[in-house]
Amino acid sequence: MSKEENIRILLKNFAESREDIEIAYLYSNQGLLISKYGRIENKSSDREEIDDVYGALTTLVENLLDKISLEYKIGRFGSGSFETLDHRFIYLKVGSEAILLLVCNYETNLNKLFPVAYLICEKIAQLLEESFDFKYNSLDVPDLSIHDDISLGLDTYSINESNQIIEGVTTKYQIKRCKKIQKQFKLIIIGSATVGKTTLVNRFLKKEQTIDYRSTLGISISTQQYYVLGFKDDIIKFLIYDLAGQKFFKRFRHHYYKGANCTFIVYDVTKRDTFDDAINFWFKDARKELGNIPFVLIGNKIDLADKREVLKEEGLKKAEELRCSFIEISALRNINVQDTFKIVGIGLFFKFIECTQN
Repeated sequence: MSKEENIRILLKNFAESREDIEIAYLYSNQGLLISKYGRIENKSSDREEIDDVYGALTTLVENLLDKISLEYKIGRFGSGSFETLDHRFIYLKVGSEAILLLVCNYETNLNKLFPVAYLICEKIAQLLEESFDFKYNSLDVPDLSIHDDISLGLDTYSINESNQIIEGVTTKYQIKRCKKIQKQFKLIIIGSATVGKTTLVNRFLKKEQTIDYRSTLGISISTQQYYVLGFKDDIIKFLIYDLAGQKFFKRFRHHYYKGANCTFIVYDVTKRDTFDDAINFWFKDARKELGNIPFVLIGNKIDLADKREVLKEEGLKKAEELRCSFIEISALRNINVQDTFKIVGIGLFFKFIECTQN
């Protein structure tokens, strides 16, 4: 398929993965429409009514695009939102080539939308420059339940004074400029033996073999980095500690917990005891040592559907109780692996960088 077809599929998947996105537009920096996808047709069978709604929203979006291009110094990671009585309009810079504009309903939670939207922008940037690696990435959108501790904290970027950019539309948030930055985060991955932690790490590393495996200490230490939104000077780097799950490594484990920015707790959806251990031992053990850093509860091996013992709804419910983010993956089949790491990295990145409003 052409890159234009792949971009449309990605926009379709993104819009249909969320109930709050009504239309997604992708424009070039020159204001030319590259692609769009809308869900409005699902709300009405009247073609004339659909065309009227599309037309009115498209006109408003293009007016906003003109204003953004002429009056706003978008800069690096340029993004923000505008509000009307019925909608929120969100714009995000896509590398150096394009701008993604989303028409959302007014109730959308922007703190939870933005990390996923930034991931979509990274995928679009790769498609535009034809560097998208289908072996390790996909056009699917991960169903990651994002807890507030890896949201972007948009209140930091709120506009205190009402700023009407065009009639009936006011500016709500702006992320205008960020310094060029490289940020490293320590991520620990824990869980019972054989749940697939090492396979998970290797899929993210895009490697088949573990590096720097210290069998006597029960730990594998790896690093991986990637660009943010296609900007080659801005890098998220993960220092990944894959900790052995066997009980006889327990006395070494806490030493490697120290300084972690985020914790992945992995269980096997085909083995209920690993789920119980994830909740009753691993979470409590790490939370006691690390405090309120972000935790992500991960159910692995969803490719073994006929052997499943733990339902997705059970994992999600427990994660909500523990105030964790949650996702299900298949490390073996590389489902949701890259995207999970990257969304978490984006949340941590914007949590720790300093952006200016002028």
